[in-house]
Amino acid sequence: MEHQPISETGTFILLALKREQVGDISGALRLARRALDTARPNNLPIEYAQALTAVARYRFRLGQYETARQLAQEAQSLMDPHQETQAAIYTEALLLLGMCALETNSLTECEQYYRSAADLAREIGHMLLFQRALHNLGSAVYLFHGQFELAIAADSQSLQICREQGYSDWAMFPLITLAIAYQITGQATRTHETLSELRAMVPPGSAGEGYACYVSGVLALDEDDFQTADVELTRALALAEKLGDPSLNLDTRLGISRMCRLRGENSKALAWANDALGFAQRVGYRIYLGRAHLECGRAAWLTGDLVLAENDLGQAEAIFTEMDLRCDLAEMRLLQAAIYQQQQDARASIVLPQVSAAIQAGGYGFLLERERSLVVPLADYLNHANPQVADAAGKLLEILQHVPPKPLRVSTFGGLAVSIGAQTVETRLLRQRRAGELLALLLSRPGHTLSAEQVTDAMCPEKDPSAGRDFYHHAISTLRRVLEPDLPNRYLEVSEERVTLIVPPGSRIDFLEFIKLTQSKEWEKAIALYRGEFLPIYRYAEWAVSLRQHLADQFEQALLTLAAEHLDGGSAAGCLELCQRALLHNPWQEQAVEMGMRAALALGDRMTAVKLYQRLEKVLEKDLGIAPQKELQLLYAAARRRSLK
Repeated sequence: MEHQPISETGTFILLALKREQVGDISGALRLARRALDTARPNNLPIEYAQALTAVARYRFRLGQYETARQLAQEAQSLMDPHQETQAAIYTEALLLLGMCALETNSLTECEQYYRSAADLAREIGHMLLFQRALHNLGSAVYLFHGQFELAIAADSQSLQICREQGYSDWAMFPLITLAIAYQITGQATRTHETLSELRAMVPPGSAGEGYACYVSGVLALDEDDFQTADVELTRALALAEKLGDPSLNLDTRLGISRMCRLRGENSKALAWANDALGFAQRVGYRIYLGRAHLECGRAAWLTGDLVLAENDLGQAEAIFTEMDLRCDLAEMRLLQAAIYQQQQDARASIVLPQVSAAIQAGGYGFLLERERSLVVPLADYLNHANPQVADAAGKLLEILQHVPPKPLRVSTFGGLAVSIGAQTVETRLLRQRRAGELLALLLSRPGHTLSAEQVTDAMCPEKDPSAGRDFYHHAISTLRRVLEPDLPNRYLEVSEERVTLIVPPGSRIDFLEFIKLTQSKEWEKAIALYRGEFLPIYRYAEWAVSLRQHLADQFEQALLTLAAEHLDGGSAAGCLELCQRALLHNPWQEQAVEMGMRAALALGDRMTAVKLYQRLEKVLEKDLGIAPQKELQLLYAAARRRSLK
C-alpha cells in the first residue's frame, strides 16, 4: 500500500520539528507560521488546526504563554474528539493547554488537561500522544507536587513506550525528568546512569544538553565536587540564555546560587538568587518565583540580613502553600526551623513538628541528607520540655540515620586514600589512632564486620585484654569522627562486641573492584586499576600479608594472561610491554621472559630478547643460585644465532 504524500502544511510542520530538536525554537516558529499560512487560504480545518498547535508549541517554548493558550484553544474548538481523524489534534491541543496552565500557575487545571489527554490518547491508540501525556504528568504535575515516586513511575513508562515504539526523538524528555527526580531524591548512581544515556542522544547546543549539564551540575554539588559543578552549570546557563528556555534559565540560576552558597560566597549567592527572582517575575512563573524567594531567604540569612530572610521565606511559603508544592514547603520550613534555632526563637517549637510531619508524610528523607547542616543543630531540641517538639527532633535525626550516606571512594593500591563523596579525607586524620588501618581491615573482611576480639588480635595482638578493649573503642570512635564528624553516624554499626562498616551504594573500593575484574577475566581493566602493591603503609601488619600477596599474584596472572592473548593474536608489541611490566613486578617470572623474548624476536628485536634472558639469568643466580629453565636456554641460544625455527 502506497503512503499518502505529505501536504505542504505537513512538510513545514516536520521541518519545524527538526529545527526544534537542534534547539532553534525561533526557526521552528517561522516554519510553523508558514505551515499556518499554507493551510489558511485552502480552508482545511484539520491542517489548519495542526498548524495552530505547532505555532502554539513554539510560542509556548518562547515563554509567550497567553498567546500559546489562545492558539491551542482555537485548534481545540475546530476539532471533534469523537471523530477519529480529529481526535489526535484535539489531544495535542489538550497537552498544550496543560503546559500553559502549568506556566500560568494552575497545577490543578494542568493536571486535568494532562489526564484528559492521556485518556483520549489511550482510547484512540495513539501511543506517541499517550507517551507525551504520561511524561507531562510526571514532569509537570508529580515532580512539582513532590510526588517523586509517581513522577519516576510515569516517566519510566513514558520512556519504555519510546523504546518499544522507536520514538527516539522523544526519549530525551522522560530521561530529563528521571534524571531530575533521581537527583532530587538522592539516587546518585541512577542519576549518573540516566545522564549517561541522555548525553548519548541529545544534539549539541540543544535544550536537552542544557538540562543534562544542569542536572550534572547540581549532582556534583551533592557530591561536593565544585569544579565539575562550576563547569556544568556555566555551560547550562550559556545554553539557557541562547535558547531562551525559561525553566532552564531559572533552574540554572538557582543552581549557581546554591553553588556560591555552599562555597561560602554568600553575597554572590544572594545576587544570583535575586537574578532568578527577577527572571521569574518577568516570565510570570509562580512556581519558580517561590523557589527564588526561598533561595533569596537562605542567602540573606547567611549574609546576616534576618529581616530580608524572613520576608522572602514568608513569600515562598505563601506560594508553596497555594500551589501545594509539598517538598518545597518542607524545605522552606526546615530552613525556618534552623533560623529560629540559631536565634533561640520560640517559633522553632511550632515549626519543627510541621517539618517532621511533612518529611515523614512525603518520604523526603533525602532532603535531610542534602540539608544536613540545617538538621544536625536541631538535636538541641531532643530534650525539649514539650514532648511533641522533642519527638519531632528525634524523628528527623532517626530518618537521617536511615538515609544512605555519601559513597566512599577508597584507594589501597600504592597507598591509602579515602574520599567521602568528592571530599578527600586528610591523611593525618587517617593516621590518628590507626583509624585508616581499621577502615582497611574492615573492608578486607567478608561483610565488612569484625568482633572486638578480631580487631584487637589483628591490630594490637601484644596488648592485654583491658588495653585491647580500650584500643578497640578509641579506634572506632576516631574512625567514626573521620567518616562523619556530625551526628548521626551512618557508616558504622557498633556494639561492645562487634563493629560493622556500612558501605553505601555507589561506593568504589579499588581492591574489591580489582578482585571482581579478575574473576570475570576483564584483564585490561584489572591491570589499569592496580597502581602498586596493596597498602604498603601497612606492610608489616600481619592481617594484610596474605591479601597483599593474593592481589599481587592476581595482577601477575592478569599481565601474563593478557600478554599471551596479545602474542597469540599477533600483537607482539603489546605482549612485550606487558611482559616487561610483569618483570618489574616479579623479576623471577620465567614465563614473562619467554613470552617477551618471543615477542621481541617477532618484532625483529634480537637485542631485547637477549637482554631479557641475561637479566633473568643474573637474578636467578644471585637470589636463588639456579639457572633458567632448559626451554629458555634453548630460546636464548636461538636468539643468539639470529634465527628462530
